[in-house]
Amino acid sequence: MSTTENLARIERTQFAQTLLAVGPDAPTLCAGWTALDLAAHVVLRERRLDAAPGIAIPLLSNYTESVRQQLRQTPWPTLVEQINVGPPSWSPMGWAGIDDYANLFEFFVHHEDVLRANKSGQSRVLSPALTDKLLSRLHDSAWFLWRRARVGVVLTDGSSSIVAKRPPKGAGIVTISGAPAELVMKSYGRTNVAVEISGAPHDLELLAQTNLSF
Repeated sequence: MSTTENLARIERTQFAQTLLAVGPDAPTLCAGWTALDLAAHVVLRERRLDAAPGIAIPLLSNYTESVRQQLRQTPWPTLVEQINVGPPSWSPMGWAGIDDYANLFEFFVHHEDVLRANKSGQSRVLSPALTDKLLSRLHDSAWFLWRRARVGVVLTDGSSSIVAKRPPKGAGIVTISGAPAELVMKSYGRTNVAVEISGAPHDLELLAQTNLSF
């Protein structure tokens, strides 16, 4: 197993542990969703390939939501254990080589969704390996995460910068500064993040109109 696969696996395991610790009724950063809702979403994504496309395709979202509601009826320990053990062998989400790209951000972001909604004070301290990998993956995927932005976007952790979106006609550039973990969370549309945003007032307004939710 490679280092990247280990990191995705570690986040998965820690996410499952956190879910058990907070319980099914705990809040999350996903608007309107409890930990139970979030767990059902993750299990659907990995184990119900018939319903998973509706996560990204609005036309199919009604069926996806009906399956997710069914999964919410699964006993809590069983649902969390399904997350912990990972997808079945036939699911692409668990195939070697896909794990890093499909799962590292998925489990890091959702783990933070639960932690940040149920803790106050300092964020957890991430390992250097995880921090480096988050930044590397952000370099690869920022263009996709920020594709809906109506303004140019540059992400920086102070030592390197990522051009996430080149400015459309009539718009300028907004710079978002923060630690790699915070930049990832911001790129997934989360608002409970420690970043600094700079730019012209008009461009900041355009950024505020951007929907990054996943």
